[in-house]
This record gives sequence, structure tokens and C-alpha cells, in this order.
Amino acid sequence: MSIIDKDDEVLLVTQADPTPGRQLLTKSERKKNIFFFTITSFFASSASSIHFIFYSLYFLEINDSEKLFGIIGSISSFVAIVGLILADYLNGILGYKRVFIIAQVLIAVSFGFFIFNPAKIYIVIVAVLMLSLAFSLNESPYSIILTESAGEERKGLIATITAFFGRFGEVTVSTIVFILTFVVGFEFTNKDRAYFYLYGTIVVVLIAIGIMFIITDPSRKLKKENQKEFVIVEEKRDQASDEVDEEEIKKKKSNFIRGFIDTFKDKWVLRVSITFFLDAFLWGIALGVHWAGLQDDGIFGTNAFDDKQISLLIMVTSITVLVAMYLGRYVDKIGARFFLFISEICGLVWIVLTVVFVFYQDYFVLMIIARIALGFSLALWIPSTISLFTNVEPERKSKVYNSIAIFRSIGWLPGGFIAGFLYDAIPQPYGYLTPMFILIAGFLILIPVFYTLPNRPSDMNNAKKTAKTQ
Repeated sequence: MSIIDKDDEVLLVTQADPTPGRQLLTKSERKKNIFFFTITSFFASSASSIHFIFYSLYFLEINDSEKLFGIIGSISSFVAIVGLILADYLNGILGYKRVFIIAQVLIAVSFGFFIFNPAKIYIVIVAVLMLSLAFSLNESPYSIILTESAGEERKGLIATITAFFGRFGEVTVSTIVFILTFVVGFEFTNKDRAYFYLYGTIVVVLIAIGIMFIITDPSRKLKKENQKEFVIVEEKRDQASDEVDEEEIKKKKSNFIRGFIDTFKDKWVLRVSITFFLDAFLWGIALGVHWAGLQDDGIFGTNAFDDKQISLLIMVTSITVLVAMYLGRYVDKIGARFFLFISEICGLVWIVLTVVFVFYQDYFVLMIIARIALGFSLALWIPSTISLFTNVEPERKSKVYNSIAIFRSIGWLPGGFIAGFLYDAIPQPYGYLTPMFILIAGFLILIPVFYTLPNRPSDMNNAKKTAKTQ
């Protein structure tokens, strides 16, 4: 496997910056967008990491049911699919910036539910589902504004830099929790966790305000340019063309749903979508009750995890991602495929060591090494997916990004149900281990699939031409 394909080199030379949104942004606006994303990624990730550290413990303190926990995870995936479809629709109507702001407001509201220490589990469920919707609305506007501001040649590098600062935020929060639990010996209740959620709410509200006044939306600029061209064309049209205009309006109304169908006619998009569907499906099963199972004293007894162990493991993962993020700068040169392939291998190491730990619970170091492997997997995965999903023509980015993300979310959908069913139906510890065995077997498919995944549509076309000439 070559370090960089010749086709990639030609593309970088002949199409240095084909992004129309970027061309409409001034140099100052591009810098301001990137600077804002970089700085706020620290605070946004620190707020999000609070939820990832405390959510499972928060949930299980109110309702101690691993099965319900897994089911809610699956429902959250369904809500995420709705959010991705809605994001694509709103991106075209409101523009990326406004959708981005709406997502931040929803995140703030969902965090707000946790502040008041609800005693009823349905309140927590509503908050979690709202958060899932908000995260899916947030994904494509964030990624597209960032990549449009960075340009095609530097989008992997810029995504890596922003992710680096984001992980630094996670490290900060997980370190604070680690010190409070391991050093001070503090034991958290949901009332105590509420103060962290309050911090998260304030942060997200301030970010929303910042987006409103600082971020320049390339889609709005592009829309204004298109409107100017439309006015010029309209002035030249004759009154007799009104019937044609009505037909065009009807076409535009039906284009939204048909747009998703047409997107999958592109074999590259379909192949990438199926690949990420399979990946999410298998990972979703393994993660369905992963954290909840580690907290089950029926399996681990006195070794069952609490805030101490969870904060430590998340801190280890975040520090690893922080260090390994440097490798993301090579995504643009080497290609996303290679890094996704290595990411899956690191994921295999993580899950194997987790399984081994169940049988050797006195060796906590196994979980430390496992989380380091997961950290490398995440560090390579984040910039690679952002780069890969936007490797299409500028006008197709929103539709393609959300289409692939929808497939990925559909893959996550049954994971919690399957994991929860297996957890209850099979005697422990194998009820907990079976979802992990499924992922380990799945890696036999995933690793070769990612190794052969085309970086962009042109790779598939060129491969076909080469095969014909041979």
C-alpha cells in the first residue's frame, strides 16, 4: 500500500481549493472561524465529557436496570437518525450557522434537566433523547463550516487541531473528577453531579452566543450570491415562463427526500455508508451495556466500577487522544482509509483486553492499557471521518455527510436492544461478554473492509479504469 496515491497528488495540484463557500469567505473570516472553533472546542468538550463521565452512574442511581439503560441507548440512536435528516433539511433552509446555534441551545436545555436532580427516570430519558437530537443536529454544520473555512488541503489538519484542544478539555474535567475521587476520597451523588452539569449548561449557552456574533456562515454567503444570479436571470425571463417556474418550484419541494435516494446512487457513498453501518452495528452491540456492566457488582463484586475508576479510565483515554492527535496531521497526505484501518486494529486491542480483564479482575492495569488502545483508535478516527465524509463536491457535502451519518446511526440503533437482551438472557459473566465476542468476530470483517475503503469517489473510478486496461 503506497503512502499517498498518485490520484491524490494530482487532485491536490489541479483542484487546490474547489470549495465555493471558502472562496466567498475573506481571509479574516476564515481565520476567525477556525480560531473560534479551536478555542471553544476545549470548553465544548469539557462540557460534553461531564455527561460521558456521569451519565451511566446518574441513570443507574435512579433506576438500576442495565437492560433499560441499553434500550434507551438504542432509542437515542433512532432519535439521532431523525436529527441527521432534520439537520440536512434545516441546513438548506436556515444555513449551517443557525442550525449550529439551535443545536447548542438544545444541548444546554438537556443539560439543564440534570441540574435539578430529577427523581423520576423518565425525566432523565427525555434529557438524554434531547441530547442525542442536539448532537446529531450539531454534527454536520460544525464539520462543514470547519472544513469550508480550512479548505480541502488542510481540513484534516485543522480538524486534528480542534480535536486536540477538545481532548484537552476532556482531560481537564476527568482529572478534576479523578482528584476529587481518588485523592480527596469524595463520593458523588446525583446532587453533586448536578454542579458539573450546571457548568456544562453555562458553557454551551456562551458558545451559542459566540457563534451568533463571531462565526461567518459560508452557506449564507453562497446563498446570497445565488440569489443575485437568480435575480439577473429572472429579469431576462419573459412573462410566458411562469408555468415553467411553477414546475421548478414543485421539483425543489420534492428534491429533499429524493436527494437522499439519489445520493446513494453514487457507489462510493453507498460503499462508505454500508461500511460505517456495519462498524456502528458491531460496536453498538459491544458498547450497549459496556459501562453499565462494569458497574455490576454481580459480575465484579467489590471490583465494580464507580466514579473513581470511570473518571480514571476516561482521563487515560483523553490523555492518549491528546498525545496521539498529532498523527492526524497526516490524514490529508496519507488518506483517511489508512488511519481508519489502524483505528480498527487499536479497537480490537481494546476489546480483547477488556474481555481478559473480566477473568483477571485484580489486574486493573489491563483496563489502563485497553483505554490507551481505545485512545489511539479515537485519535485516528475523529479527523479521518471528518475528512472522508467531506471528500465530495462542495454542493453535495451536506447531503452526503448526513446520508453517511444516517447509515451509521441506523447501525447504532439495535445495539442497545441486542446487548440488553443478551445481558439478561445469558448467565453472567457471559451475558456481559457475549456482545464483546460479537465485536471481536466482527473485526475479522471490519479490518479488511477499512483497509480497502476508497478515500474518494475518484479512487473507485480510477480502479475500474485500471482493471479494464489490464
